Amino acid sequence: MGAKPTSFQLTSSGPLRLYSTTELLSLPAPTWLVDRIIPAGGLVALYGPPGCGKSFVALDIALSVAAGRPWQGFPVEAGYVLYIAAEGGTGIGKRAKAWLLHNQVKPSQADVAWLVESLSVHVDSDQMSTLLERVMSELEFKPSLVIVDTLARCFDGDENEQEDMGRFIAGVDHLRSQFECTVLVIHHTRLAGDRERGNTAFRGACDAMLSIEKDNQNITVSCSKQKDAEEFEPIALDLIKVEDTDSCVVTRAGVNAQGEAQLAHMLETLAGLQPCTWDDWVNALKIPRARVFTHIQTLRKDNLVTKVNGLWRVKA
Repeated sequence: MGAKPTSFQLTSSGPLRLYSTTELLSLPAPTWLVDRIIPAGGLVALYGPPGCGKSFVALDIALSVAAGRPWQGFPVEAGYVLYIAAEGGTGIGKRAKAWLLHNQVKPSQADVAWLVESLSVHVDSDQMSTLLERVMSELEFKPSLVIVDTLARCFDGDENEQEDMGRFIAGVDHLRSQFECTVLVIHHTRLAGDRERGNTAFRGACDAMLSIEKDNQNITVSCSKQKDAEEFEPIALDLIKVEDTDSCVVTRAGVNAQGEAQLAHMLETLAGLQPCTWDDWVNALKIPRARVFTHIQTLRKDNLVTKVNGLWRVKA
């Protein structure tokens, strides 16, 4: 019998590559598209009953990633986005306009490709083939995030049948493989509202499951599955009307637009200085000092920043 594998490469690169234990422990840790919320390269579900604000939250995530802005205070990995608006159609435009106005972002600063019709998400779908060809040949980028809104409008067959759900999952995995991206699927709950609709194979395939509940204009995003990390604490959001538009946006509960911008500025400044002293961080900010002390409580409560040996940094 040959020598036991130690630190050397057990087998060559390529499909079905085998790793030694030492190699396995050296593999990079999972990374995040939205820090501690959405894993990079994963399959993620965002589900809830009709009218609970799923698309508003999904749009907020999409445009935050596309604009390279923190999502509700959580750092993002900036990238291009493909948004399949199969349910909202062209009506999603007014929601995007409201978000851009509210966040003072120019359309040219939000790199999103919008598909405003449904398609069948499975490997042998002619529509999928056309979409892949368009992205590869007509766009100058590959998306790091693809949003499928909704599963029902992009599904062929019966959601309760394992075989049909398996075809959908394989189609999603094909998108992930082709673009090396995260796929966020918007889905409905059952009539009872206790879990997502359809066969449990979908939950089994997901790397993260985000549920949404709505009470009047208050939205709560909770985590019911996070495969490779701890489940995050529920996130409270408000759905607010945007002046001079016919639509709304979601904001962190109790944090107005100015406060959101200041929190994002604090994180971005710290990311550029870290590790740094408190004085260096505060002196680099364009925020009244009294506001800084208020916002630091929010950042620490949300576990977004940390202090080690007297130096501050963004929480990894």
